[in-house]
Amino acid sequence: PPNMSPVSDESELDRLRNLVGPSETAYTELLADRDEAQRVARNASAEVGELRGHIVELNTQVSRARQDQDVLQRRIKMTATERLLDRAQQRWTLSVAPRLKREQ
Repeated sequence: PPNMSPVSDESELDRLRNLVGPSETAYTELLADRDEAQRVARNASAEVGELRGHIVELNTQVSRARQDQDVLQRRIKMTATERLLDRAQQRWTLSVAPRLKREQ
């Protein structure tokens, strides 16, 4: 029989855990922390995408507002007849011509 001194199971388990690393509980907690960090990162990434969408939408609105402002600034310098003709041309270009094109 081998010559071994009596060692309690608990002290041997502690000794082995010190040699090997974290306990099963600590490992489970690390996995849970990792999963939570991944969830938070996914949520943050989704939020970044949503914010990018808002930025694109705002840029579009600003561009349209600038176009409208340019039209209004141009029309200020026009006579009443020129404004009427300009509005009719814009209406034709934006509404009538595309509908006629679709019907063909």
